Amino acid sequence: MVVISPIFHDRYNHKADCSDQCPWHLETLMAQMGRQRMPQIEVRTPQGQKRYELPNTGLTIGRADDNQLVIPDDLLSRRHCVIEISAGDFHIRDLKSRNGTKINRKSLSDQASPLLNGDVIRIGSTEITYIDPEAALTLAKAPPEVRREPAEQPRHTLDLDVREMKIKKDGKPKTNDWERQLNEMIKIGEDRGYTEAQISLVDNRGEVVHRAVDERAFLGSDKEDADGTKAFRKMLYAALRTRATDLHIEPRPQICVTRMRVDGTMVSAVEFSPSIFRRILGIVKILCQIETSQKNQVQDGHFSIAIGDDLRVDYRVSLTPSIHGQKMVIRVLDSSNSPSRLHELGLKPWMYEKIRTLATRDAGLILACGPTGSGKTTTLYTCLREIDVNQRNAITIEDPVEYYLEGCTQIPVDHDQGTTFQSVLRSVLRQDPDVIFVGEIRDMETATVAMQASMTGHLVYTTVHAKDTISAIFRLLDLGIDPPLLANALNLIVAQRLIRKLCPNCRKSVTPTPSQSLRMGQRLGGLSEIYIPQSCPRCLSTGYKGRQALFELFEITDNIRDLIIKSPTIKGLREMAQQGLFTTLEDFGFELVAEGLTSYEEIERVAMGD
Repeated sequence: MVVISPIFHDRYNHKADCSDQCPWHLETLMAQMGRQRMPQIEVRTPQGQKRYELPNTGLTIGRADDNQLVIPDDLLSRRHCVIEISAGDFHIRDLKSRNGTKINRKSLSDQASPLLNGDVIRIGSTEITYIDPEAALTLAKAPPEVRREPAEQPRHTLDLDVREMKIKKDGKPKTNDWERQLNEMIKIGEDRGYTEAQISLVDNRGEVVHRAVDERAFLGSDKEDADGTKAFRKMLYAALRTRATDLHIEPRPQICVTRMRVDGTMVSAVEFSPSIFRRILGIVKILCQIETSQKNQVQDGHFSIAIGDDLRVDYRVSLTPSIHGQKMVIRVLDSSNSPSRLHELGLKPWMYEKIRTLATRDAGLILACGPTGSGKTTTLYTCLREIDVNQRNAITIEDPVEYYLEGCTQIPVDHDQGTTFQSVLRSVLRQDPDVIFVGEIRDMETATVAMQASMTGHLVYTTVHAKDTISAIFRLLDLGIDPPLLANALNLIVAQRLIRKLCPNCRKSVTPTPSQSLRMGQRLGGLSEIYIPQSCPRCLSTGYKGRQALFELFEITDNIRDLIIKSPTIKGLREMAQQGLFTTLEDFGFELVAEGLTSYEEIERVAMGD
C-alpha cells in the first residue's frame, strides 16, 4: 500500500460546499499545501477517513497487496479499479470488478470517466472523493451565481436534491423552498393514516397550544410566523413518516440545516432560512416552557403532539449554544414505531420462551446489557407488558421516563432535586412493589439494593453498559458487588444490538467472498449467495430500511452460580454457557445474513467489532 501523508489537518477537513460560505478558508488551506496543488482523494471507510495526495502516475485500487491503494474490504475485487491520467486529466476506470464501481451513484461502464472536483467514487463500503484544489479555489473566488455545486451529495442523504435552492440576486435561498423539500420527504415516507393537519401541539403541562383544526398563526398573524408554525408541524410529520428517532437542527451563517437520524444513520433533510429557524426555536421554547431570552446556556425540555384522541407522541428537546446560535436536537419517542410485545422482537422460539417464563416469575433479576441506543429499555418494556399490571404493582424508575405505560407507576430521577436511582429505589421498596424496573445500574449501591430486592420476593428488571452477557458479570463485579450476592440474584442476562435491515426494494444478490464464507460457514454450512445494500428513494438512498435486534441470552444455572462464587473467568463462563442453548450476537447476526435480512458488512460493523 502506498504511504501517502495526509495534506489537511482534521480541523481543516471541510467539504467542498464550505467554500460557499468561507472562501477565505480555502486560501488558508492552499497555503498549508505548499506550492504544488496536486489533486487529492479523500478515502472514507467504516473505520474513518483520510485525505491523500493523488500521485501523478495514477493509482490502482483493490484488495490485493500489489495495488498502490490496498483497501481490506471483502466487497472489493482483488484489482477493482484504477485512477489514471488521460489527455492531462484524471479518469476513473473499472477493472471488470465483481461488484462494480459507481461514480456519483451511477455505475461505470467499461469506458473511463473523467473526474471533476467533488466527484464521489463508491467501491464496496468505501467512498473516495476526488478533490481538485485549483477547481475548488476557482469556485471559492467565483460569485455565488456561477458556483458549481459538488457532483455528489454526502453519504446517506436523500435521493432528492436538498441543496437545489432557488438563488436570488443577493445569493440567498428562497425562504419557502423548505416546503418542497419536506413534501418530498413526506411523499417518500410511509403512510401513517393521518395528515399533518390533524396534529395538535401540546406543551409540557399537557395543554393544547395549537389545535389541529386551528389554521391561525401560532404566535401572530404575519406570514413568517405562520410559515414557522407550518414548517414546524410539517417537519414533525416528515420525521414520523420516515421513522426518524432524532431531529438535528443546526444554524449556520446564512442557512439552517436539518438532519434526521433514520435507522441509526444521519440523513440530510431540509434547509431553513434563519428567520424560519428563529420562529421554530421560539415555538419549541414556548411548548417546553423554556426561557426564551436565554441563548448562551444549555436548555432542556419536552413537549408532545396529539393526533385525535388515541395517538400521542412525546419529544425531548436539548438546546446547546454554538458559534452561529443555538443548536436544537429533538428526540422522537414514538411508541407506535417500537415493538410492544415480546413476540414482535424477532427472538428465536427458544429465546422467546425463556424470556417470557423468567419475565413473569414472582421474583428474580433480569439484566439487559449493551451500549446506548441498543434497545435495552424497549426490550424490558415489552417484558413489563407481559405482566398483568392490574394484578401486580409495577413501578419504574427512569432517567427520564421514555414511554408511558398504562397501569404502571413511573418515577423520573431528578438529580437537580437530589433524587437518584439509589434513593428512589429504597423509597419504592416501601411502596409494596411486585415488579420494579430500574433504568440503569451506575454504582455499587444501586446494584446492591436491586439484587437484594430480587432475593426478597421482587421481580427486578434493570440495565447495565457491557458489550455482551459474560462481560456484564465482570462489569458488576468491578463495581464491587459481592460474588455470592451476584450469583444468587441473577436469573437471566440479555445482550443486544440493533442492526439495519436491507431495503427489500434495492438489495443486490452477490456471491460471498472466501473469507466471508469461511467465517459464516463454520456456523451455517456455507452460503451460495448473500445480499448487499444498494440505493433507492424508498430507503432514503441508504440501502437499509428498518432495524432488527440481535440477541444473546445467558441463563444463570446452578453450575454457573458456583463458578461466579469461586473464580470466574471469561473462558470458563463461555464454555459452561455453550453446554446449553447459547447463541452469540455474531451467530445471531449471521443467521440474519443467511436469511437475506441484512448484510455481512452490517454484522461486521455492529457485532464483530467488539
